[in-house]
Amino acid sequence: MPTQYILYFRKTLIVLIFIVVIGTPLFYLRQSVYPYTLPKTAFFQSVAEAIFFVWLGIAVLDTRYRPKRTPLLIAGGIFLFLLVLTAATGVDSWRSFWSTQERAFGVVALLHMGALALVASSLGSEIPWKRLWYASLSTSLVIVLAAFIQLKDRHFLLHETVAGDRPGSTFGNPTFLAGYLLFHVFVALYFLLKSRETPAPRSLPRNRGENVFLALVLLGNVTAIFITQTRGDILGLLAAGMTLLFLFAFRPPHITPGFFAGRKPYVLLLGAVFLGGTLFWTTRIHPLWSGIPGLSRFQDISIENQNLLPRLIALRAGWSGFLEKPLSGWGWDNFNVVFNKYYDPRALEVSYQETRFDKPHNALLEYFVAGGAPLGIAYLALLGVFILQASRLTDRLFGSIAIGVVTGYFVRSLFVFETIGPLLMASLLVGYIDGAYRASEENGAGKDERKPESQFQESPRMKTKIAVAIAFASLIPIYAVNILSIEASYYQFWGFTNFARSKPALAIKSFKEGVRLKSSYRSNFKRDYATAVAEAYFYNPGVVTDEAAWDAVRAMEEVVLEHPIDAYNRYAIVDLYNQVSSLDPEKLLTAAEREAEIALGLTPNRQEVYFSLAKTKSLRGDYGAALEILRKTLDLNPKVPDAHFYYGLIAFASGKPDLGYTEIKKAIRLGRGWRNFYEPRVVGNYFADAGYLNEAIELYKTSLGMGPDDLETKVKLGVAYFLVGKNDLARKYLREVMSKVDLSESPQYNNFKPIFEALGLDI
Repeated sequence: MPTQYILYFRKTLIVLIFIVVIGTPLFYLRQSVYPYTLPKTAFFQSVAEAIFFVWLGIAVLDTRYRPKRTPLLIAGGIFLFLLVLTAATGVDSWRSFWSTQERAFGVVALLHMGALALVASSLGSEIPWKRLWYASLSTSLVIVLAAFIQLKDRHFLLHETVAGDRPGSTFGNPTFLAGYLLFHVFVALYFLLKSRETPAPRSLPRNRGENVFLALVLLGNVTAIFITQTRGDILGLLAAGMTLLFLFAFRPPHITPGFFAGRKPYVLLLGAVFLGGTLFWTTRIHPLWSGIPGLSRFQDISIENQNLLPRLIALRAGWSGFLEKPLSGWGWDNFNVVFNKYYDPRALEVSYQETRFDKPHNALLEYFVAGGAPLGIAYLALLGVFILQASRLTDRLFGSIAIGVVTGYFVRSLFVFETIGPLLMASLLVGYIDGAYRASEENGAGKDERKPESQFQESPRMKTKIAVAIAFASLIPIYAVNILSIEASYYQFWGFTNFARSKPALAIKSFKEGVRLKSSYRSNFKRDYATAVAEAYFYNPGVVTDEAAWDAVRAMEEVVLEHPIDAYNRYAIVDLYNQVSSLDPEKLLTAAEREAEIALGLTPNRQEVYFSLAKTKSLRGDYGAALEILRKTLDLNPKVPDAHFYYGLIAFASGKPDLGYTEIKKAIRLGRGWRNFYEPRVVGNYFADAGYLNEAIELYKTSLGMGPDDLETKVKLGVAYFLVGKNDLARKYLREVMSKVDLSESPQYNNFKPIFEALGLDI
């Protein structure tokens, strides 16, 4: 009976491993706010949990499947232990273990990666590795095809709101996609070279159709990496290739034709690649390179490049964070705390998006920040042990390929953070290398692995029952850890969708359903629910009830208490208090001031906090204090357009039109754009009151271009045209409004009545 169960368990494990390898890269969910990240992680973790628990069951029945002490297993165990320890003692342990729904890649996900590698190592040669690698190669080809289709049809997978020519395929992000494809380039290369070995391996006949498939995968993956235009992965591809050529130059593979079995071709190729790279770098600004995807993005690389400034700021913040906690670290995925503390106000010169770095975009630095020197060194040691074990493989060709690809992975990781695609492939490589290493060590020691009779001398039926129970126990974490999160994300999606469709009651109901579920990312769902309701309450009066607004306040206050050191939550709740302050002005504005002070303690140089606090002061009618606060933002960085914009608005509101006009014009010259149709209308009102009528008219026209159905803007535009003597245009816009509403019921009717009469408009 136990032997039969071992067979079933082993087959189940192999099927599940194929599912995780094929399904994880392809899986995404349309009805999710982050369709490519949280659902993909949840799918991976669900299958990985099933794999791990089934493996535990088989390990109970048969000691052959239990872990063996290898250098790679020890290094991996130390690394994961330090990762868990520093996460548990970090500044926000919940976030460390689960991350956020935007990333969905916390310590828990990394532990799942480790579990997958452990199981793959334990099964060893019982996994049909060639078929598994080919399944992964086929999956990569499907994903590459989707990426090429996206170049022609941006909405092929989802209705993408961001235009561009850098496809992300089923990973959603071009960088995440490229990192996944990088591994497949060299897996395909391995099988191509393996088929040319002398003598040819029996398991790899020289099949022309098979080689065509491998060549197609290789070329498709390389081309796709370039069309993603991800500089770090292009450099990783180059580093992996050069490492492989370097290894072949010292230990050439035994392949045909014979010329390639010697060192000379690899030395020549290595020199050619080096010279070609040098030539490209020295001539990278030449127009010739601008038409080549990927290479064109290297043309603007320089310290002076404004777009690189946020990355450099993040790296400096990360280094400062490491120096502050060089031994203990801050805990995994808590880089946001470090970045906020050492925030550089120059970041806002680029965009608001570049002021919220939750990753340093350098995986090596992130490990040193997260766990201090111990975790960083453990990470480097893990890579080193991997290379050492790979170099000792009986299959020297695969060992060289593995060393090359892990070098490329390390280089690309210097420009990006860890994501699910590359680590999925890395986990499989670790499992394969460790399993092969363990088998070679045991065979060299003369050990016989196959002694199943000796495994079941005591209570075989009891062991079988325990094994089956363990396997079925995987259903608990699959539901609690993963399915609940996907379900909550689904409700969140419909919450946002129903607000966009002007169905606030349904939106709030959907959001509440998502928040009700006790998912790992509940704080994220509560924050999004609260901010969505508050924005609707502020921008669309009467759409959201006071009761719903108060419920949003309570939800956001819970989020702040759950993650008190996250500065973003602190200044987000300041904005929320401002938006719903009409509920109880004294209470909510006082709370906003309190939270702003706490936020400034966490991120003292962040202009957004000052902007929000200035809004609070203006709602109190204290324009002098608001101006003083905004003056600080100009002192922090006078090149930030928003600092001048908000300073100008408050100057107008406080009765200083000349100062207001000057500051608004500075903001526009610095490139400050309009975010909604309210903004040009408000500025137009101020300009009109200050006598700048022609500029006010242009602003009203801009507002109508963004919100063509806004009647208030049409009235203002009609009046402005009347004041500059363009009566025909004034009649046109005012008649449009009169055809839709009765202006005689407007509170401003008496002010506008003389204008209507002068234009001969009968109301």
